Amino acid sequence: MKTQSGLQLENDQKLTVQEHLNLLTQQGTLAFVLIITLTGLFMTQVDELLQWLLDRMNPCATNDCLTLYEPASWSVVRWLSAVFLAVICTLPLIIRSFYKFAQPGLTKNEKIMFRKWTIFSLISIYSLLGILFFYAIPMLYSIGDSVHSEVGLTSQYDAVHMFIFALSIFWTCLIGFILVFATISAGSTGLITDSTQDWWRIRIHGIGGLVLLLSLPGRWNGTNIALITTMIIILEYVIKNNVRKTHSINSPKPMFDHEGRRRLLLYIEISDKHEDFKMQDSPENTAFLRCNSLTDNINERDIIVDTVVSYRITDTIIIGCDDSKLPTSFQSVIKSANCSMWFLQDGDNESIMMLQKRILGPNNSPNN
Repeated sequence: MKTQSGLQLENDQKLTVQEHLNLLTQQGTLAFVLIITLTGLFMTQVDELLQWLLDRMNPCATNDCLTLYEPASWSVVRWLSAVFLAVICTLPLIIRSFYKFAQPGLTKNEKIMFRKWTIFSLISIYSLLGILFFYAIPMLYSIGDSVHSEVGLTSQYDAVHMFIFALSIFWTCLIGFILVFATISAGSTGLITDSTQDWWRIRIHGIGGLVLLLSLPGRWNGTNIALITTMIIILEYVIKNNVRKTHSINSPKPMFDHEGRRRLLLYIEISDKHEDFKMQDSPENTAFLRCNSLTDNINERDIIVDTVVSYRITDTIIIGCDDSKLPTSFQSVIKSANCSMWFLQDGDNESIMMLQKRILGPNNSPNN
């Protein structure tokens, strides 16, 4: 049976692609108009702000060491600074709009992860902005200027490059913080496990490295290489420390059926009696979950959906009920994830082995 393309959750609204695009366009237009309006307002005050920032970053006692080698570039800095300030002020609204747009298509764990990522990232962004421009960058320039003075050099600093250097550091820290908190949130909700860590690692490193490579000025200069390398090392450390070894599910290992297709099996028992069917009783290389009331409890169904998506389960075997007792919407969700559903009334070893032999094929051992 051919399944639908893409995961369809139980609470998903049956909207056309054009309706989704219309909603996204409305949210994007509001943010775009607000950024343009704030940019125009900030342009009236940007000179005073840039002067104040230059005074903060200036390592000399006077302004004699500050030079403008490219006057045309200063206009670019003024406009970019105004746009940057407008985006920073509009960021909470942008993230809220994005969450509102994505919320109907998120599973329970994904919603929790997104909210944590939003709160911690916004707090970190504004805190990082203050720390960098008030303390870290001025201290870094002061240390460098003192080194020049000790060897008897007269320093002349390009104001444009001073801002570009500061913004490059902030942009790298911003991207790094977003990815770090996304990783921590995913790990805390059980999305990063032994079997999914490589999938997460490729995407986290790929997104962070590609964004910095394409956005940092100067491409492969020494500063950018150092920034990208530092971010990758920190992200790798965070990923390793957030791999969750869940106790509610054994990590399934791939098995191959008689046609050579890769299969990952998940056993789900619907019972509140723990002696009926235990995790260690499930066949080797398969996963196991226990539910109390899958028929009536949507939270348990969300856990099943999260497990199927995270582990890329291809077959779910539900023990203790048949398809007539489960909501049709839930069955459609599982099928939309390209996962087949099987049902067993009894969880005895003979029934389990017969069904697994049926799934894998007559000539395949379940332990292969």
